[in-house]
Amino acid sequence: MNSEKEIIKRQNAVRFIKAAQELLDSEGRENISIRKIADKAGFHNSTIYLYFKDVDQLILLASLKYFNEYSSNLSKISTQNLPSRERFFSIWTFFAQTIFQNPKIFYDFFFGKYSDNLTETIKQYYEIFPEEQETYSPDIEHMYYGRNISERCMQLLISLAESDPGIHKSDLETINEITVSYLKYLLSQKCQNPSLDSDMLTNKLIQILKFVTNQQKR
Repeated sequence: MNSEKEIIKRQNAVRFIKAAQELLDSEGRENISIRKIADKAGFHNSTIYLYFKDVDQLILLASLKYFNEYSSNLSKISTQNLPSRERFFSIWTFFAQTIFQNPKIFYDFFFGKYSDNLTETIKQYYEIFPEEQETYSPDIEHMYYGRNISERCMQLLISLAESDPGIHKSDLETINEITVSYLKYLLSQKCQNPSLDSDMLTNKLIQILKFVTNQQKR
């Protein structure tokens, strides 16, 4: 049974995260400050450090709400008996559609200050908001809770390679490096030029994935 102190701590963390989420929606990632979040949550600036390492970690946690639709789609895919390639590209398509909607948020999430410790961040978020947590098949769960974007991408490739003779396991590291580098490039392009069409960027990413996984040669 949770102590009163733990309940209050969770309630305050929720207030901070929801305040940050509202500011992300209304003002954008680049216009958020500790003061704005604290004022909206009804606390003094310094109180944030009782619950989070810094404002970057708080915003990282707040960013996870933008994964809700993607997470729901992953849960649905987990229950479907899709062919390995269809499954692979469905996951990537949902992912791309999600990140290009909020490029600055997801660039920070996957390539920013705390991008090498995503497992801890995601688990912490669902401890605070357990009602948002979805259930997945083991392979998708392994990917979803990956430590960083490279580990997440590699897990998808490994799952594909296990059932696809067209992909050589010796090539996985190179394929993964190309995938992550191109994803970072497209996301940075969208950050610099928000008017770029998200569907066009999604299609570019999928075409590269088809190329590096040998689908174009079939």
